[in-house]
Amino acid sequence: MKKLAASTSFEFLDFGLAEPLPAEGDSLLSVKKDAFWSYCGPLLSKQDDLPPSIHEWTHAALSSSILPVLLPFLTFVNEFVKANGLDNYWLTIRATKATVEYDRPRWHTDDMFFARSGGGNLQTDWKLCATLLGPSTMFIPPEHQEAARSTSRTTKRALATDHSCTSIRCVGCASTAEAVRDELSTKLTSLGLVQARPGECSVFRIGQERGAVHSEPSMSHGDRIFVNVVPGKRDELAGLVSKWGMNFPRSWWIAPNMSHVS
Repeated sequence: MKKLAASTSFEFLDFGLAEPLPAEGDSLLSVKKDAFWSYCGPLLSKQDDLPPSIHEWTHAALSSSILPVLLPFLTFVNEFVKANGLDNYWLTIRATKATVEYDRPRWHTDDMFFARSGGGNLQTDWKLCATLLGPSTMFIPPEHQEAARSTSRTTKRALATDHSCTSIRCVGCASTAEAVRDELSTKLTSLGLVQARPGECSVFRIGQERGAVHSEPSMSHGDRIFVNVVPGKRDELAGLVSKWGMNFPRSWWIAPNMSHVS
């Protein structure tokens, strides 16, 4: 398993799916309701390592088992993460019913998660994602990533407003984010886009300076199941979840009018 090349902001890698993912509309797997499941802890190396909460979440949110498509991806992820000297991750599976919310792209880079104690040197500047049902995440092509980042930074500066954040969900910040989204959905159109093929995952950099510019795809034509993986050291992830009063390791899931923590 190789590291992400220093010269690129993202790569698409085959994660070794034994059977091809079904074409849209042909899958027996579907989403019953919008919901997500998260796990933060050591690598899940065997099926028996999966927390019981994933089966509860699957029953609540999906039409059938996700394991036939999830397990091959986890096998690939575990080897890739270990090859990069890491041994824990924050794993999130997000199930979404068809929606028009992303018919307009939301081009952005993901923020950094961790910094080393004291010096501020970053522990990891990359993450992985895959789509197990529905369309894949959209990326600006590699040759245009730097231009996209530059345009994004310029647009954010131009549209930024002076205001005091009054809550975690600040109205001022949300308004600015929507204005930036509108601008970038127009400005970046000419750069084109690329997407991972079925059976491929995306490994990409995070952070404002070198992060891959990407967006959720249009989901108006069907359901989507998306997996996000943030790798890290045990102390980093344990410290992160402790900020929300949670022990480590921990798994939890949330669906409309339903939730569970274990």
